Amino acid sequence: MKIFLVLVLVVFAAAAASAFDFGGLFTGCGKPPALKDLATAEAPAAPAPKPGDCDFPMNIKPEQVHNYLQFLHPVVIDIRTPEEHAAGYIKETDLLIDFKAADFKDKLSKLDRNGKYLIYCRSGHRSGLALAMMKDLGFAEYHDIEGGINAWTAAGLPLVK
Repeated sequence: MKIFLVLVLVVFAAAAASAFDFGGLFTGCGKPPALKDLATAEAPAAPAPKPGDCDFPMNIKPEQVHNYLQFLHPVVIDIRTPEEHAAGYIKETDLLIDFKAADFKDKLSKLDRNGKYLIYCRSGHRSGLALAMMKDLGFAEYHDIEGGINAWTAAGLPLVK
């Protein structure tokens, strides 16, 4: 009888846990992250993202940025200072919005909340804070480059100077 009660509690706890939808908290696009297959304890193999899909993680590795740019054509935003930007930036950069400027959040709030955005900074710290702001402002799809421009250059990817 005790085993039956424990089993029932486990089943109800699992059902309750799977009922929560974190609304893109970890994916940056309004969909919960893929859950592990409990039978195999491995994440299910995800198909390659297609145009219009939002299967990219919130923090995109530099080596995967090309695919995200090719498939979803986001607005690319450099949130470093103008001096950092002048030292070298990613070719596809559309906007420069200085995170350290007093009006950063105001400028961010004027962007289309239904757009697709890829932001980057030097190391990923400022872009992580900016992603939280974008979530609070109600943006639908927002991502950053994991590790920022430092990881980008460490991966041997080019900069425009």
